[in-house]
Amino acid sequence: MENTMLFWFLIVSDLVFLGMALVLFKESLHEQEARATRIGAFASLAAIMLLAIIIWFPSVRLLLGGVFASAAIFGLAFCIPGPQNRKALKGSMGYQVGEVTRLDESYSVFVRTRGLREGSEQYKTFYETNPELEERDKIRRKKGLLGKLGNVDNGYQPNVAMVHASFDMPEFLGQQAKADPYENTPPAQLTPEKASAIVKNYVKHLGAPLVGICEVNPAWIYSRRGEIHYENWEEWGSEIKDLPKYAVVFLLEMERDHVISAPHTPSVAESAANYAKGAYVSTLLARWFSHMGYRGVAEHSRNYDIILPPLAVDAGLGEIGRQGYLIGPKFGARVRVFATLTDMPLVPDKPISLGVEEFCEKCKKCADSCPSRSIPTGAKTVCRGIEKWKLDEDSCFDYWARVGTDCSICMAICPYSRPNSCFHRFIRWFVANSPLAKLLFPHIDNFIYGKRWKARKVPDWLSYPKRSESEDYPTSLDDRKY
Repeated sequence: MENTMLFWFLIVSDLVFLGMALVLFKESLHEQEARATRIGAFASLAAIMLLAIIIWFPSVRLLLGGVFASAAIFGLAFCIPGPQNRKALKGSMGYQVGEVTRLDESYSVFVRTRGLREGSEQYKTFYETNPELEERDKIRRKKGLLGKLGNVDNGYQPNVAMVHASFDMPEFLGQQAKADPYENTPPAQLTPEKASAIVKNYVKHLGAPLVGICEVNPAWIYSRRGEIHYENWEEWGSEIKDLPKYAVVFLLEMERDHVISAPHTPSVAESAANYAKGAYVSTLLARWFSHMGYRGVAEHSRNYDIILPPLAVDAGLGEIGRQGYLIGPKFGARVRVFATLTDMPLVPDKPISLGVEEFCEKCKKCADSCPSRSIPTGAKTVCRGIEKWKLDEDSCFDYWARVGTDCSICMAICPYSRPNSCFHRFIRWFVANSPLAKLLFPHIDNFIYGKRWKARKVPDWLSYPKRSESEDYPTSLDDRKY
């Protein structure tokens, strides 16, 4: 009887092992993860061999029983829940160390590269205060934010044209970002709960898969206007104030089929497409609020009043990772963040803990693969009163100008960015809830998938030629679009 029970315990355990190995093999093959595919194949063959050993060699069953029992106990240990990250559950201010200093928008590398015009009064004012930035900014400004667009693929025209087409859209919509209550329209009388339900489902209907609501924290509002898009230079240096109380924050997915090409042109084409969609959805929502009798302010690449990633944290949409991106449910770092501000009374969501901080502390995959070494490999530091991993924006954007794309390698290699399949949702659940998973899974992930990035194959319609096989297409245009 005991021998029969042991036999069936071994058979069932080995079949579970085989099933897990086959799932790893199948998922990894689909994801073009060569190392993980080999490990999955090897584990599958090992499980089949073990099955034969269990059946034909009874003398080793007791030993194998001990191995499988130990593995089962170890697996059950991953199911023991632990406390969630208290700092993460407090939202963006959970990492406050001292007094939080608001950021002047003119200090952003984006703005310094594409916004200030040499010889203008604004230029003189800024660099008189910050002379140490002038020479490096001049060099970068001559190259442009993305240098020669698509340079890594020798300016492959179809993909470069996608970038141009997408970045045209925020330019068209930017002047409509601010919407006051529509003429003679009284504020709609809805409960905050009802209004929130309508808003969230409306935004999802418009194409944003993840939506949250928060109150606007003044700490994340830019202290002064720094970027001018429509020749309204009189606003440069003015204080940004009197914003609506609530923010509807939404995430758009960066399609993995594009991102896996990083740093090649399909990745920047997808990034640009998201900026176009984000401008459309946020502007449409702002107009909806105006027709409901309330203010609406669209926050997208032609109208930023506020830093969006911490706003998304407060809206319960994720945590900030080592690479400085928001890492959220379902799509990990493969998201772009947008928002619409309003004074319509809404119900804020609560921040969440996904285990991101604990995972990123040990993973370091993005930092190890960063071609410009812009992502820190060490501990968090304090920046403007907040404890965070501080990206070196200057070296990051220097690499952008070199390859002519927004790189996206750190987004592509992040373990959270893998497909939203049952397999990966299962792993993410353990990381979010199990202390043992937080401790070991980053190392297991590095062993199975490796720590270095290599661009994957994209669908044929997105493919890009090798530099030697492509003409040198002209890609110049007003760099301020980007």
